[in-house]
Amino acid sequence: MKLSKSLPLIALCAMAYAPTAASAAPTIKSYFEFKQPKMITIPGDVSLDTNGESAPVSNVSSNFTLGFEGISQYDGASFGRNFIPPDTMGAVGRTQYFETSNGAYAVFDKYTGQRLSLTSDVAFWAAAGQTGSNGDSRVMYNAAASRWIAVSFGANTKDLQIAISDTDDALGGWKSVKFEGYAGFGFGATADYPTLALDGNAVYIGTNNFAPASAGGSNSFRGTTLNVIPLDSLFGASAPTVTGIKQFTTDFPGTFEDRGFALQGVNSTSGGSTGKVLAASLFNYDSLGFTVNNLNSTDASGATLGAVNYLGQAAFQSPGPGRQPSVAIAANQRIISTLDERISSSVYEVNGRIYMVNTVDDLTDGLDESRVRYTVLDANTFAILDEGNIGEAGYDYYQGSIAVNEFGEVAIGYNRSGLDPTTGKISFMAQLFRTMSDGKLQSMGDQMLLKESLVDDYHNGSLFGQPAAGRQRWGDYSQVSVDPSNAHNFYLIGQFAREYNNAAGGHPGGTGGSRWGTFIAVLTTPVPEPQTWAMMVFGFGFMGYAMRRRRYSASFA
Repeated sequence: MKLSKSLPLIALCAMAYAPTAASAAPTIKSYFEFKQPKMITIPGDVSLDTNGESAPVSNVSSNFTLGFEGISQYDGASFGRNFIPPDTMGAVGRTQYFETSNGAYAVFDKYTGQRLSLTSDVAFWAAAGQTGSNGDSRVMYNAAASRWIAVSFGANTKDLQIAISDTDDALGGWKSVKFEGYAGFGFGATADYPTLALDGNAVYIGTNNFAPASAGGSNSFRGTTLNVIPLDSLFGASAPTVTGIKQFTTDFPGTFEDRGFALQGVNSTSGGSTGKVLAASLFNYDSLGFTVNNLNSTDASGATLGAVNYLGQAAFQSPGPGRQPSVAIAANQRIISTLDERISSSVYEVNGRIYMVNTVDDLTDGLDESRVRYTVLDANTFAILDEGNIGEAGYDYYQGSIAVNEFGEVAIGYNRSGLDPTTGKISFMAQLFRTMSDGKLQSMGDQMLLKESLVDDYHNGSLFGQPAAGRQRWGDYSQVSVDPSNAHNFYLIGQFAREYNNAAGGHPGGTGGSRWGTFIAVLTTPVPEPQTWAMMVFGFGFMGYAMRRRRYSASFA
């Protein structure tokens, strides 16, 4: 469903300034909460993956060309790392797909889906030179350097650790560096929800900062930090360092400037000395963007931040919990956390445009349902060129992620669920778009079902046949990445619900807890009709059109 451009601008939400009371702090959105993953302990539980993962599926006649199961909660539990949520994350390289999750990391052959390695997150970081890991991992592939980068909490959650692969082989050696992501409170502070992005000058890691209970309340929100690290410091010939890092911290309370939360650097291959960052507003129902200026690839210490630009997205509010059929337990019909409107996954700049998605409850459709909203921006002005919602009545859409290639082709992955007993199970789905000359997205076809959950009443932290207990975390994110060997291939990863951990699910002796799984899918964009190319070519420029047209027919493998 497309959004009308005549919709009113975002109304301010819970903004508690008093213009004459300069010392008063504004009120952040009430739902904003600590998101560190939680270890699950169920007495007597059995977490052995006796069923094993599903076999890869291949269908080269469809846009959905390959799919294979990734890490599951059973895998992490086999290492004693039994966490919710998975924090589903992965990236594609030249020959491999590398997945990280809370508890376990894995490497796959990107062409066949064969799993080449599985290790605990703690073991991975120990081999890279660090002690322990507390989750919230992210991974990307730097195609220009032909090397991988991974980020995670340190053993102390105030610290962040970065690992860089020695080569483009994720199974080879890695080196790492650790730094203090949130200073000032010592042990127990958390540089939470670290994001990851890179451009030609720097690596960007944003954090939401939480103080420990001893410093003013249980995990109280204290602001954000944007860490800007020169690219050469991490991807140089020697071991990675954070030499030349610049940290921009916005404290709360005490700072009235709204730099947003869940700060996402914009991934870009374009040159210049300016980086860009997007985030969800702390105080308004809107997103915002700003620049990072005076950058180069060797030193970020002189970097400065540009002014905040509110995007003026069409009116929305925070999304509610997601629905599912929940035939067994009616109380579980609406418990899945769709998180909030933060930009939870990567943002991309291509051909002078920035592409992002977030999850919202649109205020114009009269439905209390979550939607994945895409937004296309002018990269120079942050002006909205296009926005729209992915969704249909009767279903919730959430945990979206996006990627775009050099041709302006776009893949968006997301979860969908609803009350319908036939189609309502939590499903991992996707849709392809192309960018037209005016920056608007045009659908390349219907949404595709990539993986359907095996159960219809997923819940965590409680047993089968019992009401859900505690926060029903999902995600907290997904990811789409572009194949560096063939830009028309998109690799998507998302979460689904696996079988119950009980005898009926193939786990004799299990107590019946729900278990998550992850799924990786490969989508290949179709060749457009000649008239569509004629419309798109003005967006690309005539230069190189013939070359692009020839490259378009490259095969998946």
